[in-house]
Amino acid sequence: MSGFEVKLHSEHEHLAELCSMYWATGEDGAFLYTVKALAERFNEPFKISKIVSEACYAVSLERRCNHCGKGFVYRSRAQWTTGARNANLPCRSCSEEKQRRREEQRQREEAAFAAIILERFPVVEGELAPRAENLDMPVAFALAAILEDAEETSRGITIPVAKRTDRLTPTFDYDFSLLSSLTDSGLLRLHPSSSRDAFVWNDDGTLGDSHYPALVSYYLPGSGPLEDRAEKYLKSFAEVVSREAWPDRWIGQFSRFWVDVAVAECKAYLVHMLERHGLDFTPGQKTDDVFRRALKWFSIGQVFYFIWRAAKESAAYLARERVPAKQAANSAVTRISGEVDRAYAQGWQVSVYHRDSRLPLSTLSHILFSRALRLDDPMSYSPVDLPPRRAGLELSWGKIDSATFERLIFQLVVETEGYENVDWLMHTNAPDHGRDISAVRLRKDPLSGHSSQRVAIQCKHWLSTSVRDVDANQAVVSLGHWQDPPFDVLVIATSGRFTADAVTWIERHNARNGRPVIEVWNDASLEALLSERPHLIRAYELR
Repeated sequence: MSGFEVKLHSEHEHLAELCSMYWATGEDGAFLYTVKALAERFNEPFKISKIVSEACYAVSLERRCNHCGKGFVYRSRAQWTTGARNANLPCRSCSEEKQRRREEQRQREEAAFAAIILERFPVVEGELAPRAENLDMPVAFALAAILEDAEETSRGITIPVAKRTDRLTPTFDYDFSLLSSLTDSGLLRLHPSSSRDAFVWNDDGTLGDSHYPALVSYYLPGSGPLEDRAEKYLKSFAEVVSREAWPDRWIGQFSRFWVDVAVAECKAYLVHMLERHGLDFTPGQKTDDVFRRALKWFSIGQVFYFIWRAAKESAAYLARERVPAKQAANSAVTRISGEVDRAYAQGWQVSVYHRDSRLPLSTLSHILFSRALRLDDPMSYSPVDLPPRRAGLELSWGKIDSATFERLIFQLVVETEGYENVDWLMHTNAPDHGRDISAVRLRKDPLSGHSSQRVAIQCKHWLSTSVRDVDANQAVVSLGHWQDPPFDVLVIATSGRFTADAVTWIERHNARNGRPVIEVWNDASLEALLSERPHLIRAYELR
């Protein structure tokens, strides 16, 4: 008794006998003829199974679908053998039908969720479109980073940051901070095409009040097509991205923004290096504080040097002391902090490490370093911190002359802890080779003892003109005449400002790790220092 009903394709009726014998079974269910025997009888060596699978199919009379009750369909004995374990499952047709119904249900659910999202977050028209020059520097750059790469946007709608090909910022927490700032201020709108997984849903299926910033798609407020809004913003950003074209507000915001980006770069590198040594690490507030202090004195590439050493030593600490991996990873931050302090106190010549190719530059960092600052080597760059003038601290510099300005700076240094052997030439505009005031700056390190630096201060009481790059260069050249012993630091103190070219020249000079290191005190710096010494303001009648 055969266990199959053989269904022959009409164009293969001449193979009816072969198909019938191939699927014929005895009382015990075993096949009556071997494939070898059939091959010899029909003179078709090595092709019997292929010929049968093309000519017919067999419907089982015993194994049936537990849904529709129809017998399972087989094209070969191999299918029959491997299908034994699936005898109690639905047949292919029922499985496909079930999958189709499930997909239709999923689509209905997605449509329902999409309708809820669209109702809460419709595309808004008629709002004021943002322009880069009207925004604070961090958000202006962040908007550009989100919109600029054509691969990360589609018709003015961003893809979720979590799915970007290039990193938005160096770290995920910085991504979250900037995205939250942009959405809270209304500079980015949530687009209704965002996946439902980007939102928090209540148990009753209603939309909650929270979302996941890295999973949402965004668009810009404004009017007209979303793609046009993005293009107009990027055009406005291109007009002011270069340092020479920055709005005045950005000049005051730059140092803090650069430090935020640099700290994120260092945190990303620390996590990367520890991972390479098999250590997991999550940066916290202490890590932020250590890197912010380090970046006051060293460039990103120099801080990378400290990170590289600390990661290697933490891995050795793990292997040597057999401490928990978390303890070994956390020790890296303590190592970095200690080495940074010693390097600064002892005046180390710190190497500049370059970027690891396995840690590519983020879009935000690229725009800041390459397009705005046009840096040939961002890793060796460290900005000169020139604070903006603050309301209420302005002083009447015009009330004093050059000699009085030098006397004021002399008295300021004499009264400041950490300065000794302060000397003033007492002859304004003398041929002093760039040295109006000299002093010894002392530094105290509880681990390595004391160290000192020779500091020269050149005073420029310039109210009608700013210090230029040629002036800074001349100050360094003139100071070179003092080589017994040489000066470690040159401070240029002015009652006015520095030109952008002067700031750039000083930054590049310091990045080369040459002697002397140049520090700058502009009018705002001095006003902030003197605000803590009101007796000097009164004595010199500056207010």
